[in-house]
Amino acid sequence: MVELNDLFARISNNDEVAFMSFFDLYLKKVYNFILKFIKDKTEAEDLTQIVFIKLWEKREMLKSVTSADGFIFTMAHRVVIDHFRLTKTKHKISVQNEYPSDTKPSSLTSEDLINRHEFELIYNKALELMPPKRKEVFILSRHEGLTNKQISERLNISVKTVENQMTSALFSLKEYFKQSDFIFFIVFSIIHRL
Repeated sequence: MVELNDLFARISNNDEVAFMSFFDLYLKKVYNFILKFIKDKTEAEDLTQIVFIKLWEKREMLKSVTSADGFIFTMAHRVVIDHFRLTKTKHKISVQNEYPSDTKPSSLTSEDLINRHEFELIYNKALELMPPKRKEVFILSRHEGLTNKQISERLNISVKTVENQMTSALFSLKEYFKQSDFIFFIVFSIIHRL
């Protein structure tokens, strides 16, 4: 089994491979932990992103961590607490300003989340670099929610071809995000693994 404290030591030295190893081990655990408190899948995904982004941004302090397991769940718990505090504060503000009662104030601050507009620009540029057929398959799958079988029927190609195109599309997107910014790569990985 991977020694977690060794991974933390490597992450603290900017080792992206070690970070991704830890990420693979803990993504679902952190997400499920947060989901127990939040009860909303989309918000739990957003908060999971925040935990791993904060972990990467604060990697230098990982050198002194004695329990990697305790550290990540303490961080996740703090993110949840901050979320509830912020939601409560924003709710008060929305009531004071007499927003419509069906308006749900966002619980995510600009500090906590990457600029979504910038993320979308990079994502769209990565899509544009794909060959047309690969891009079409990816959009039908991820944007329109079609199954591989439905895509194969619509485009008149085999299911195997659809699978190959999706594998290539995800690989090229990951590589593009990794080259653009490691934080974007983390966000992309979370979005496509939960």
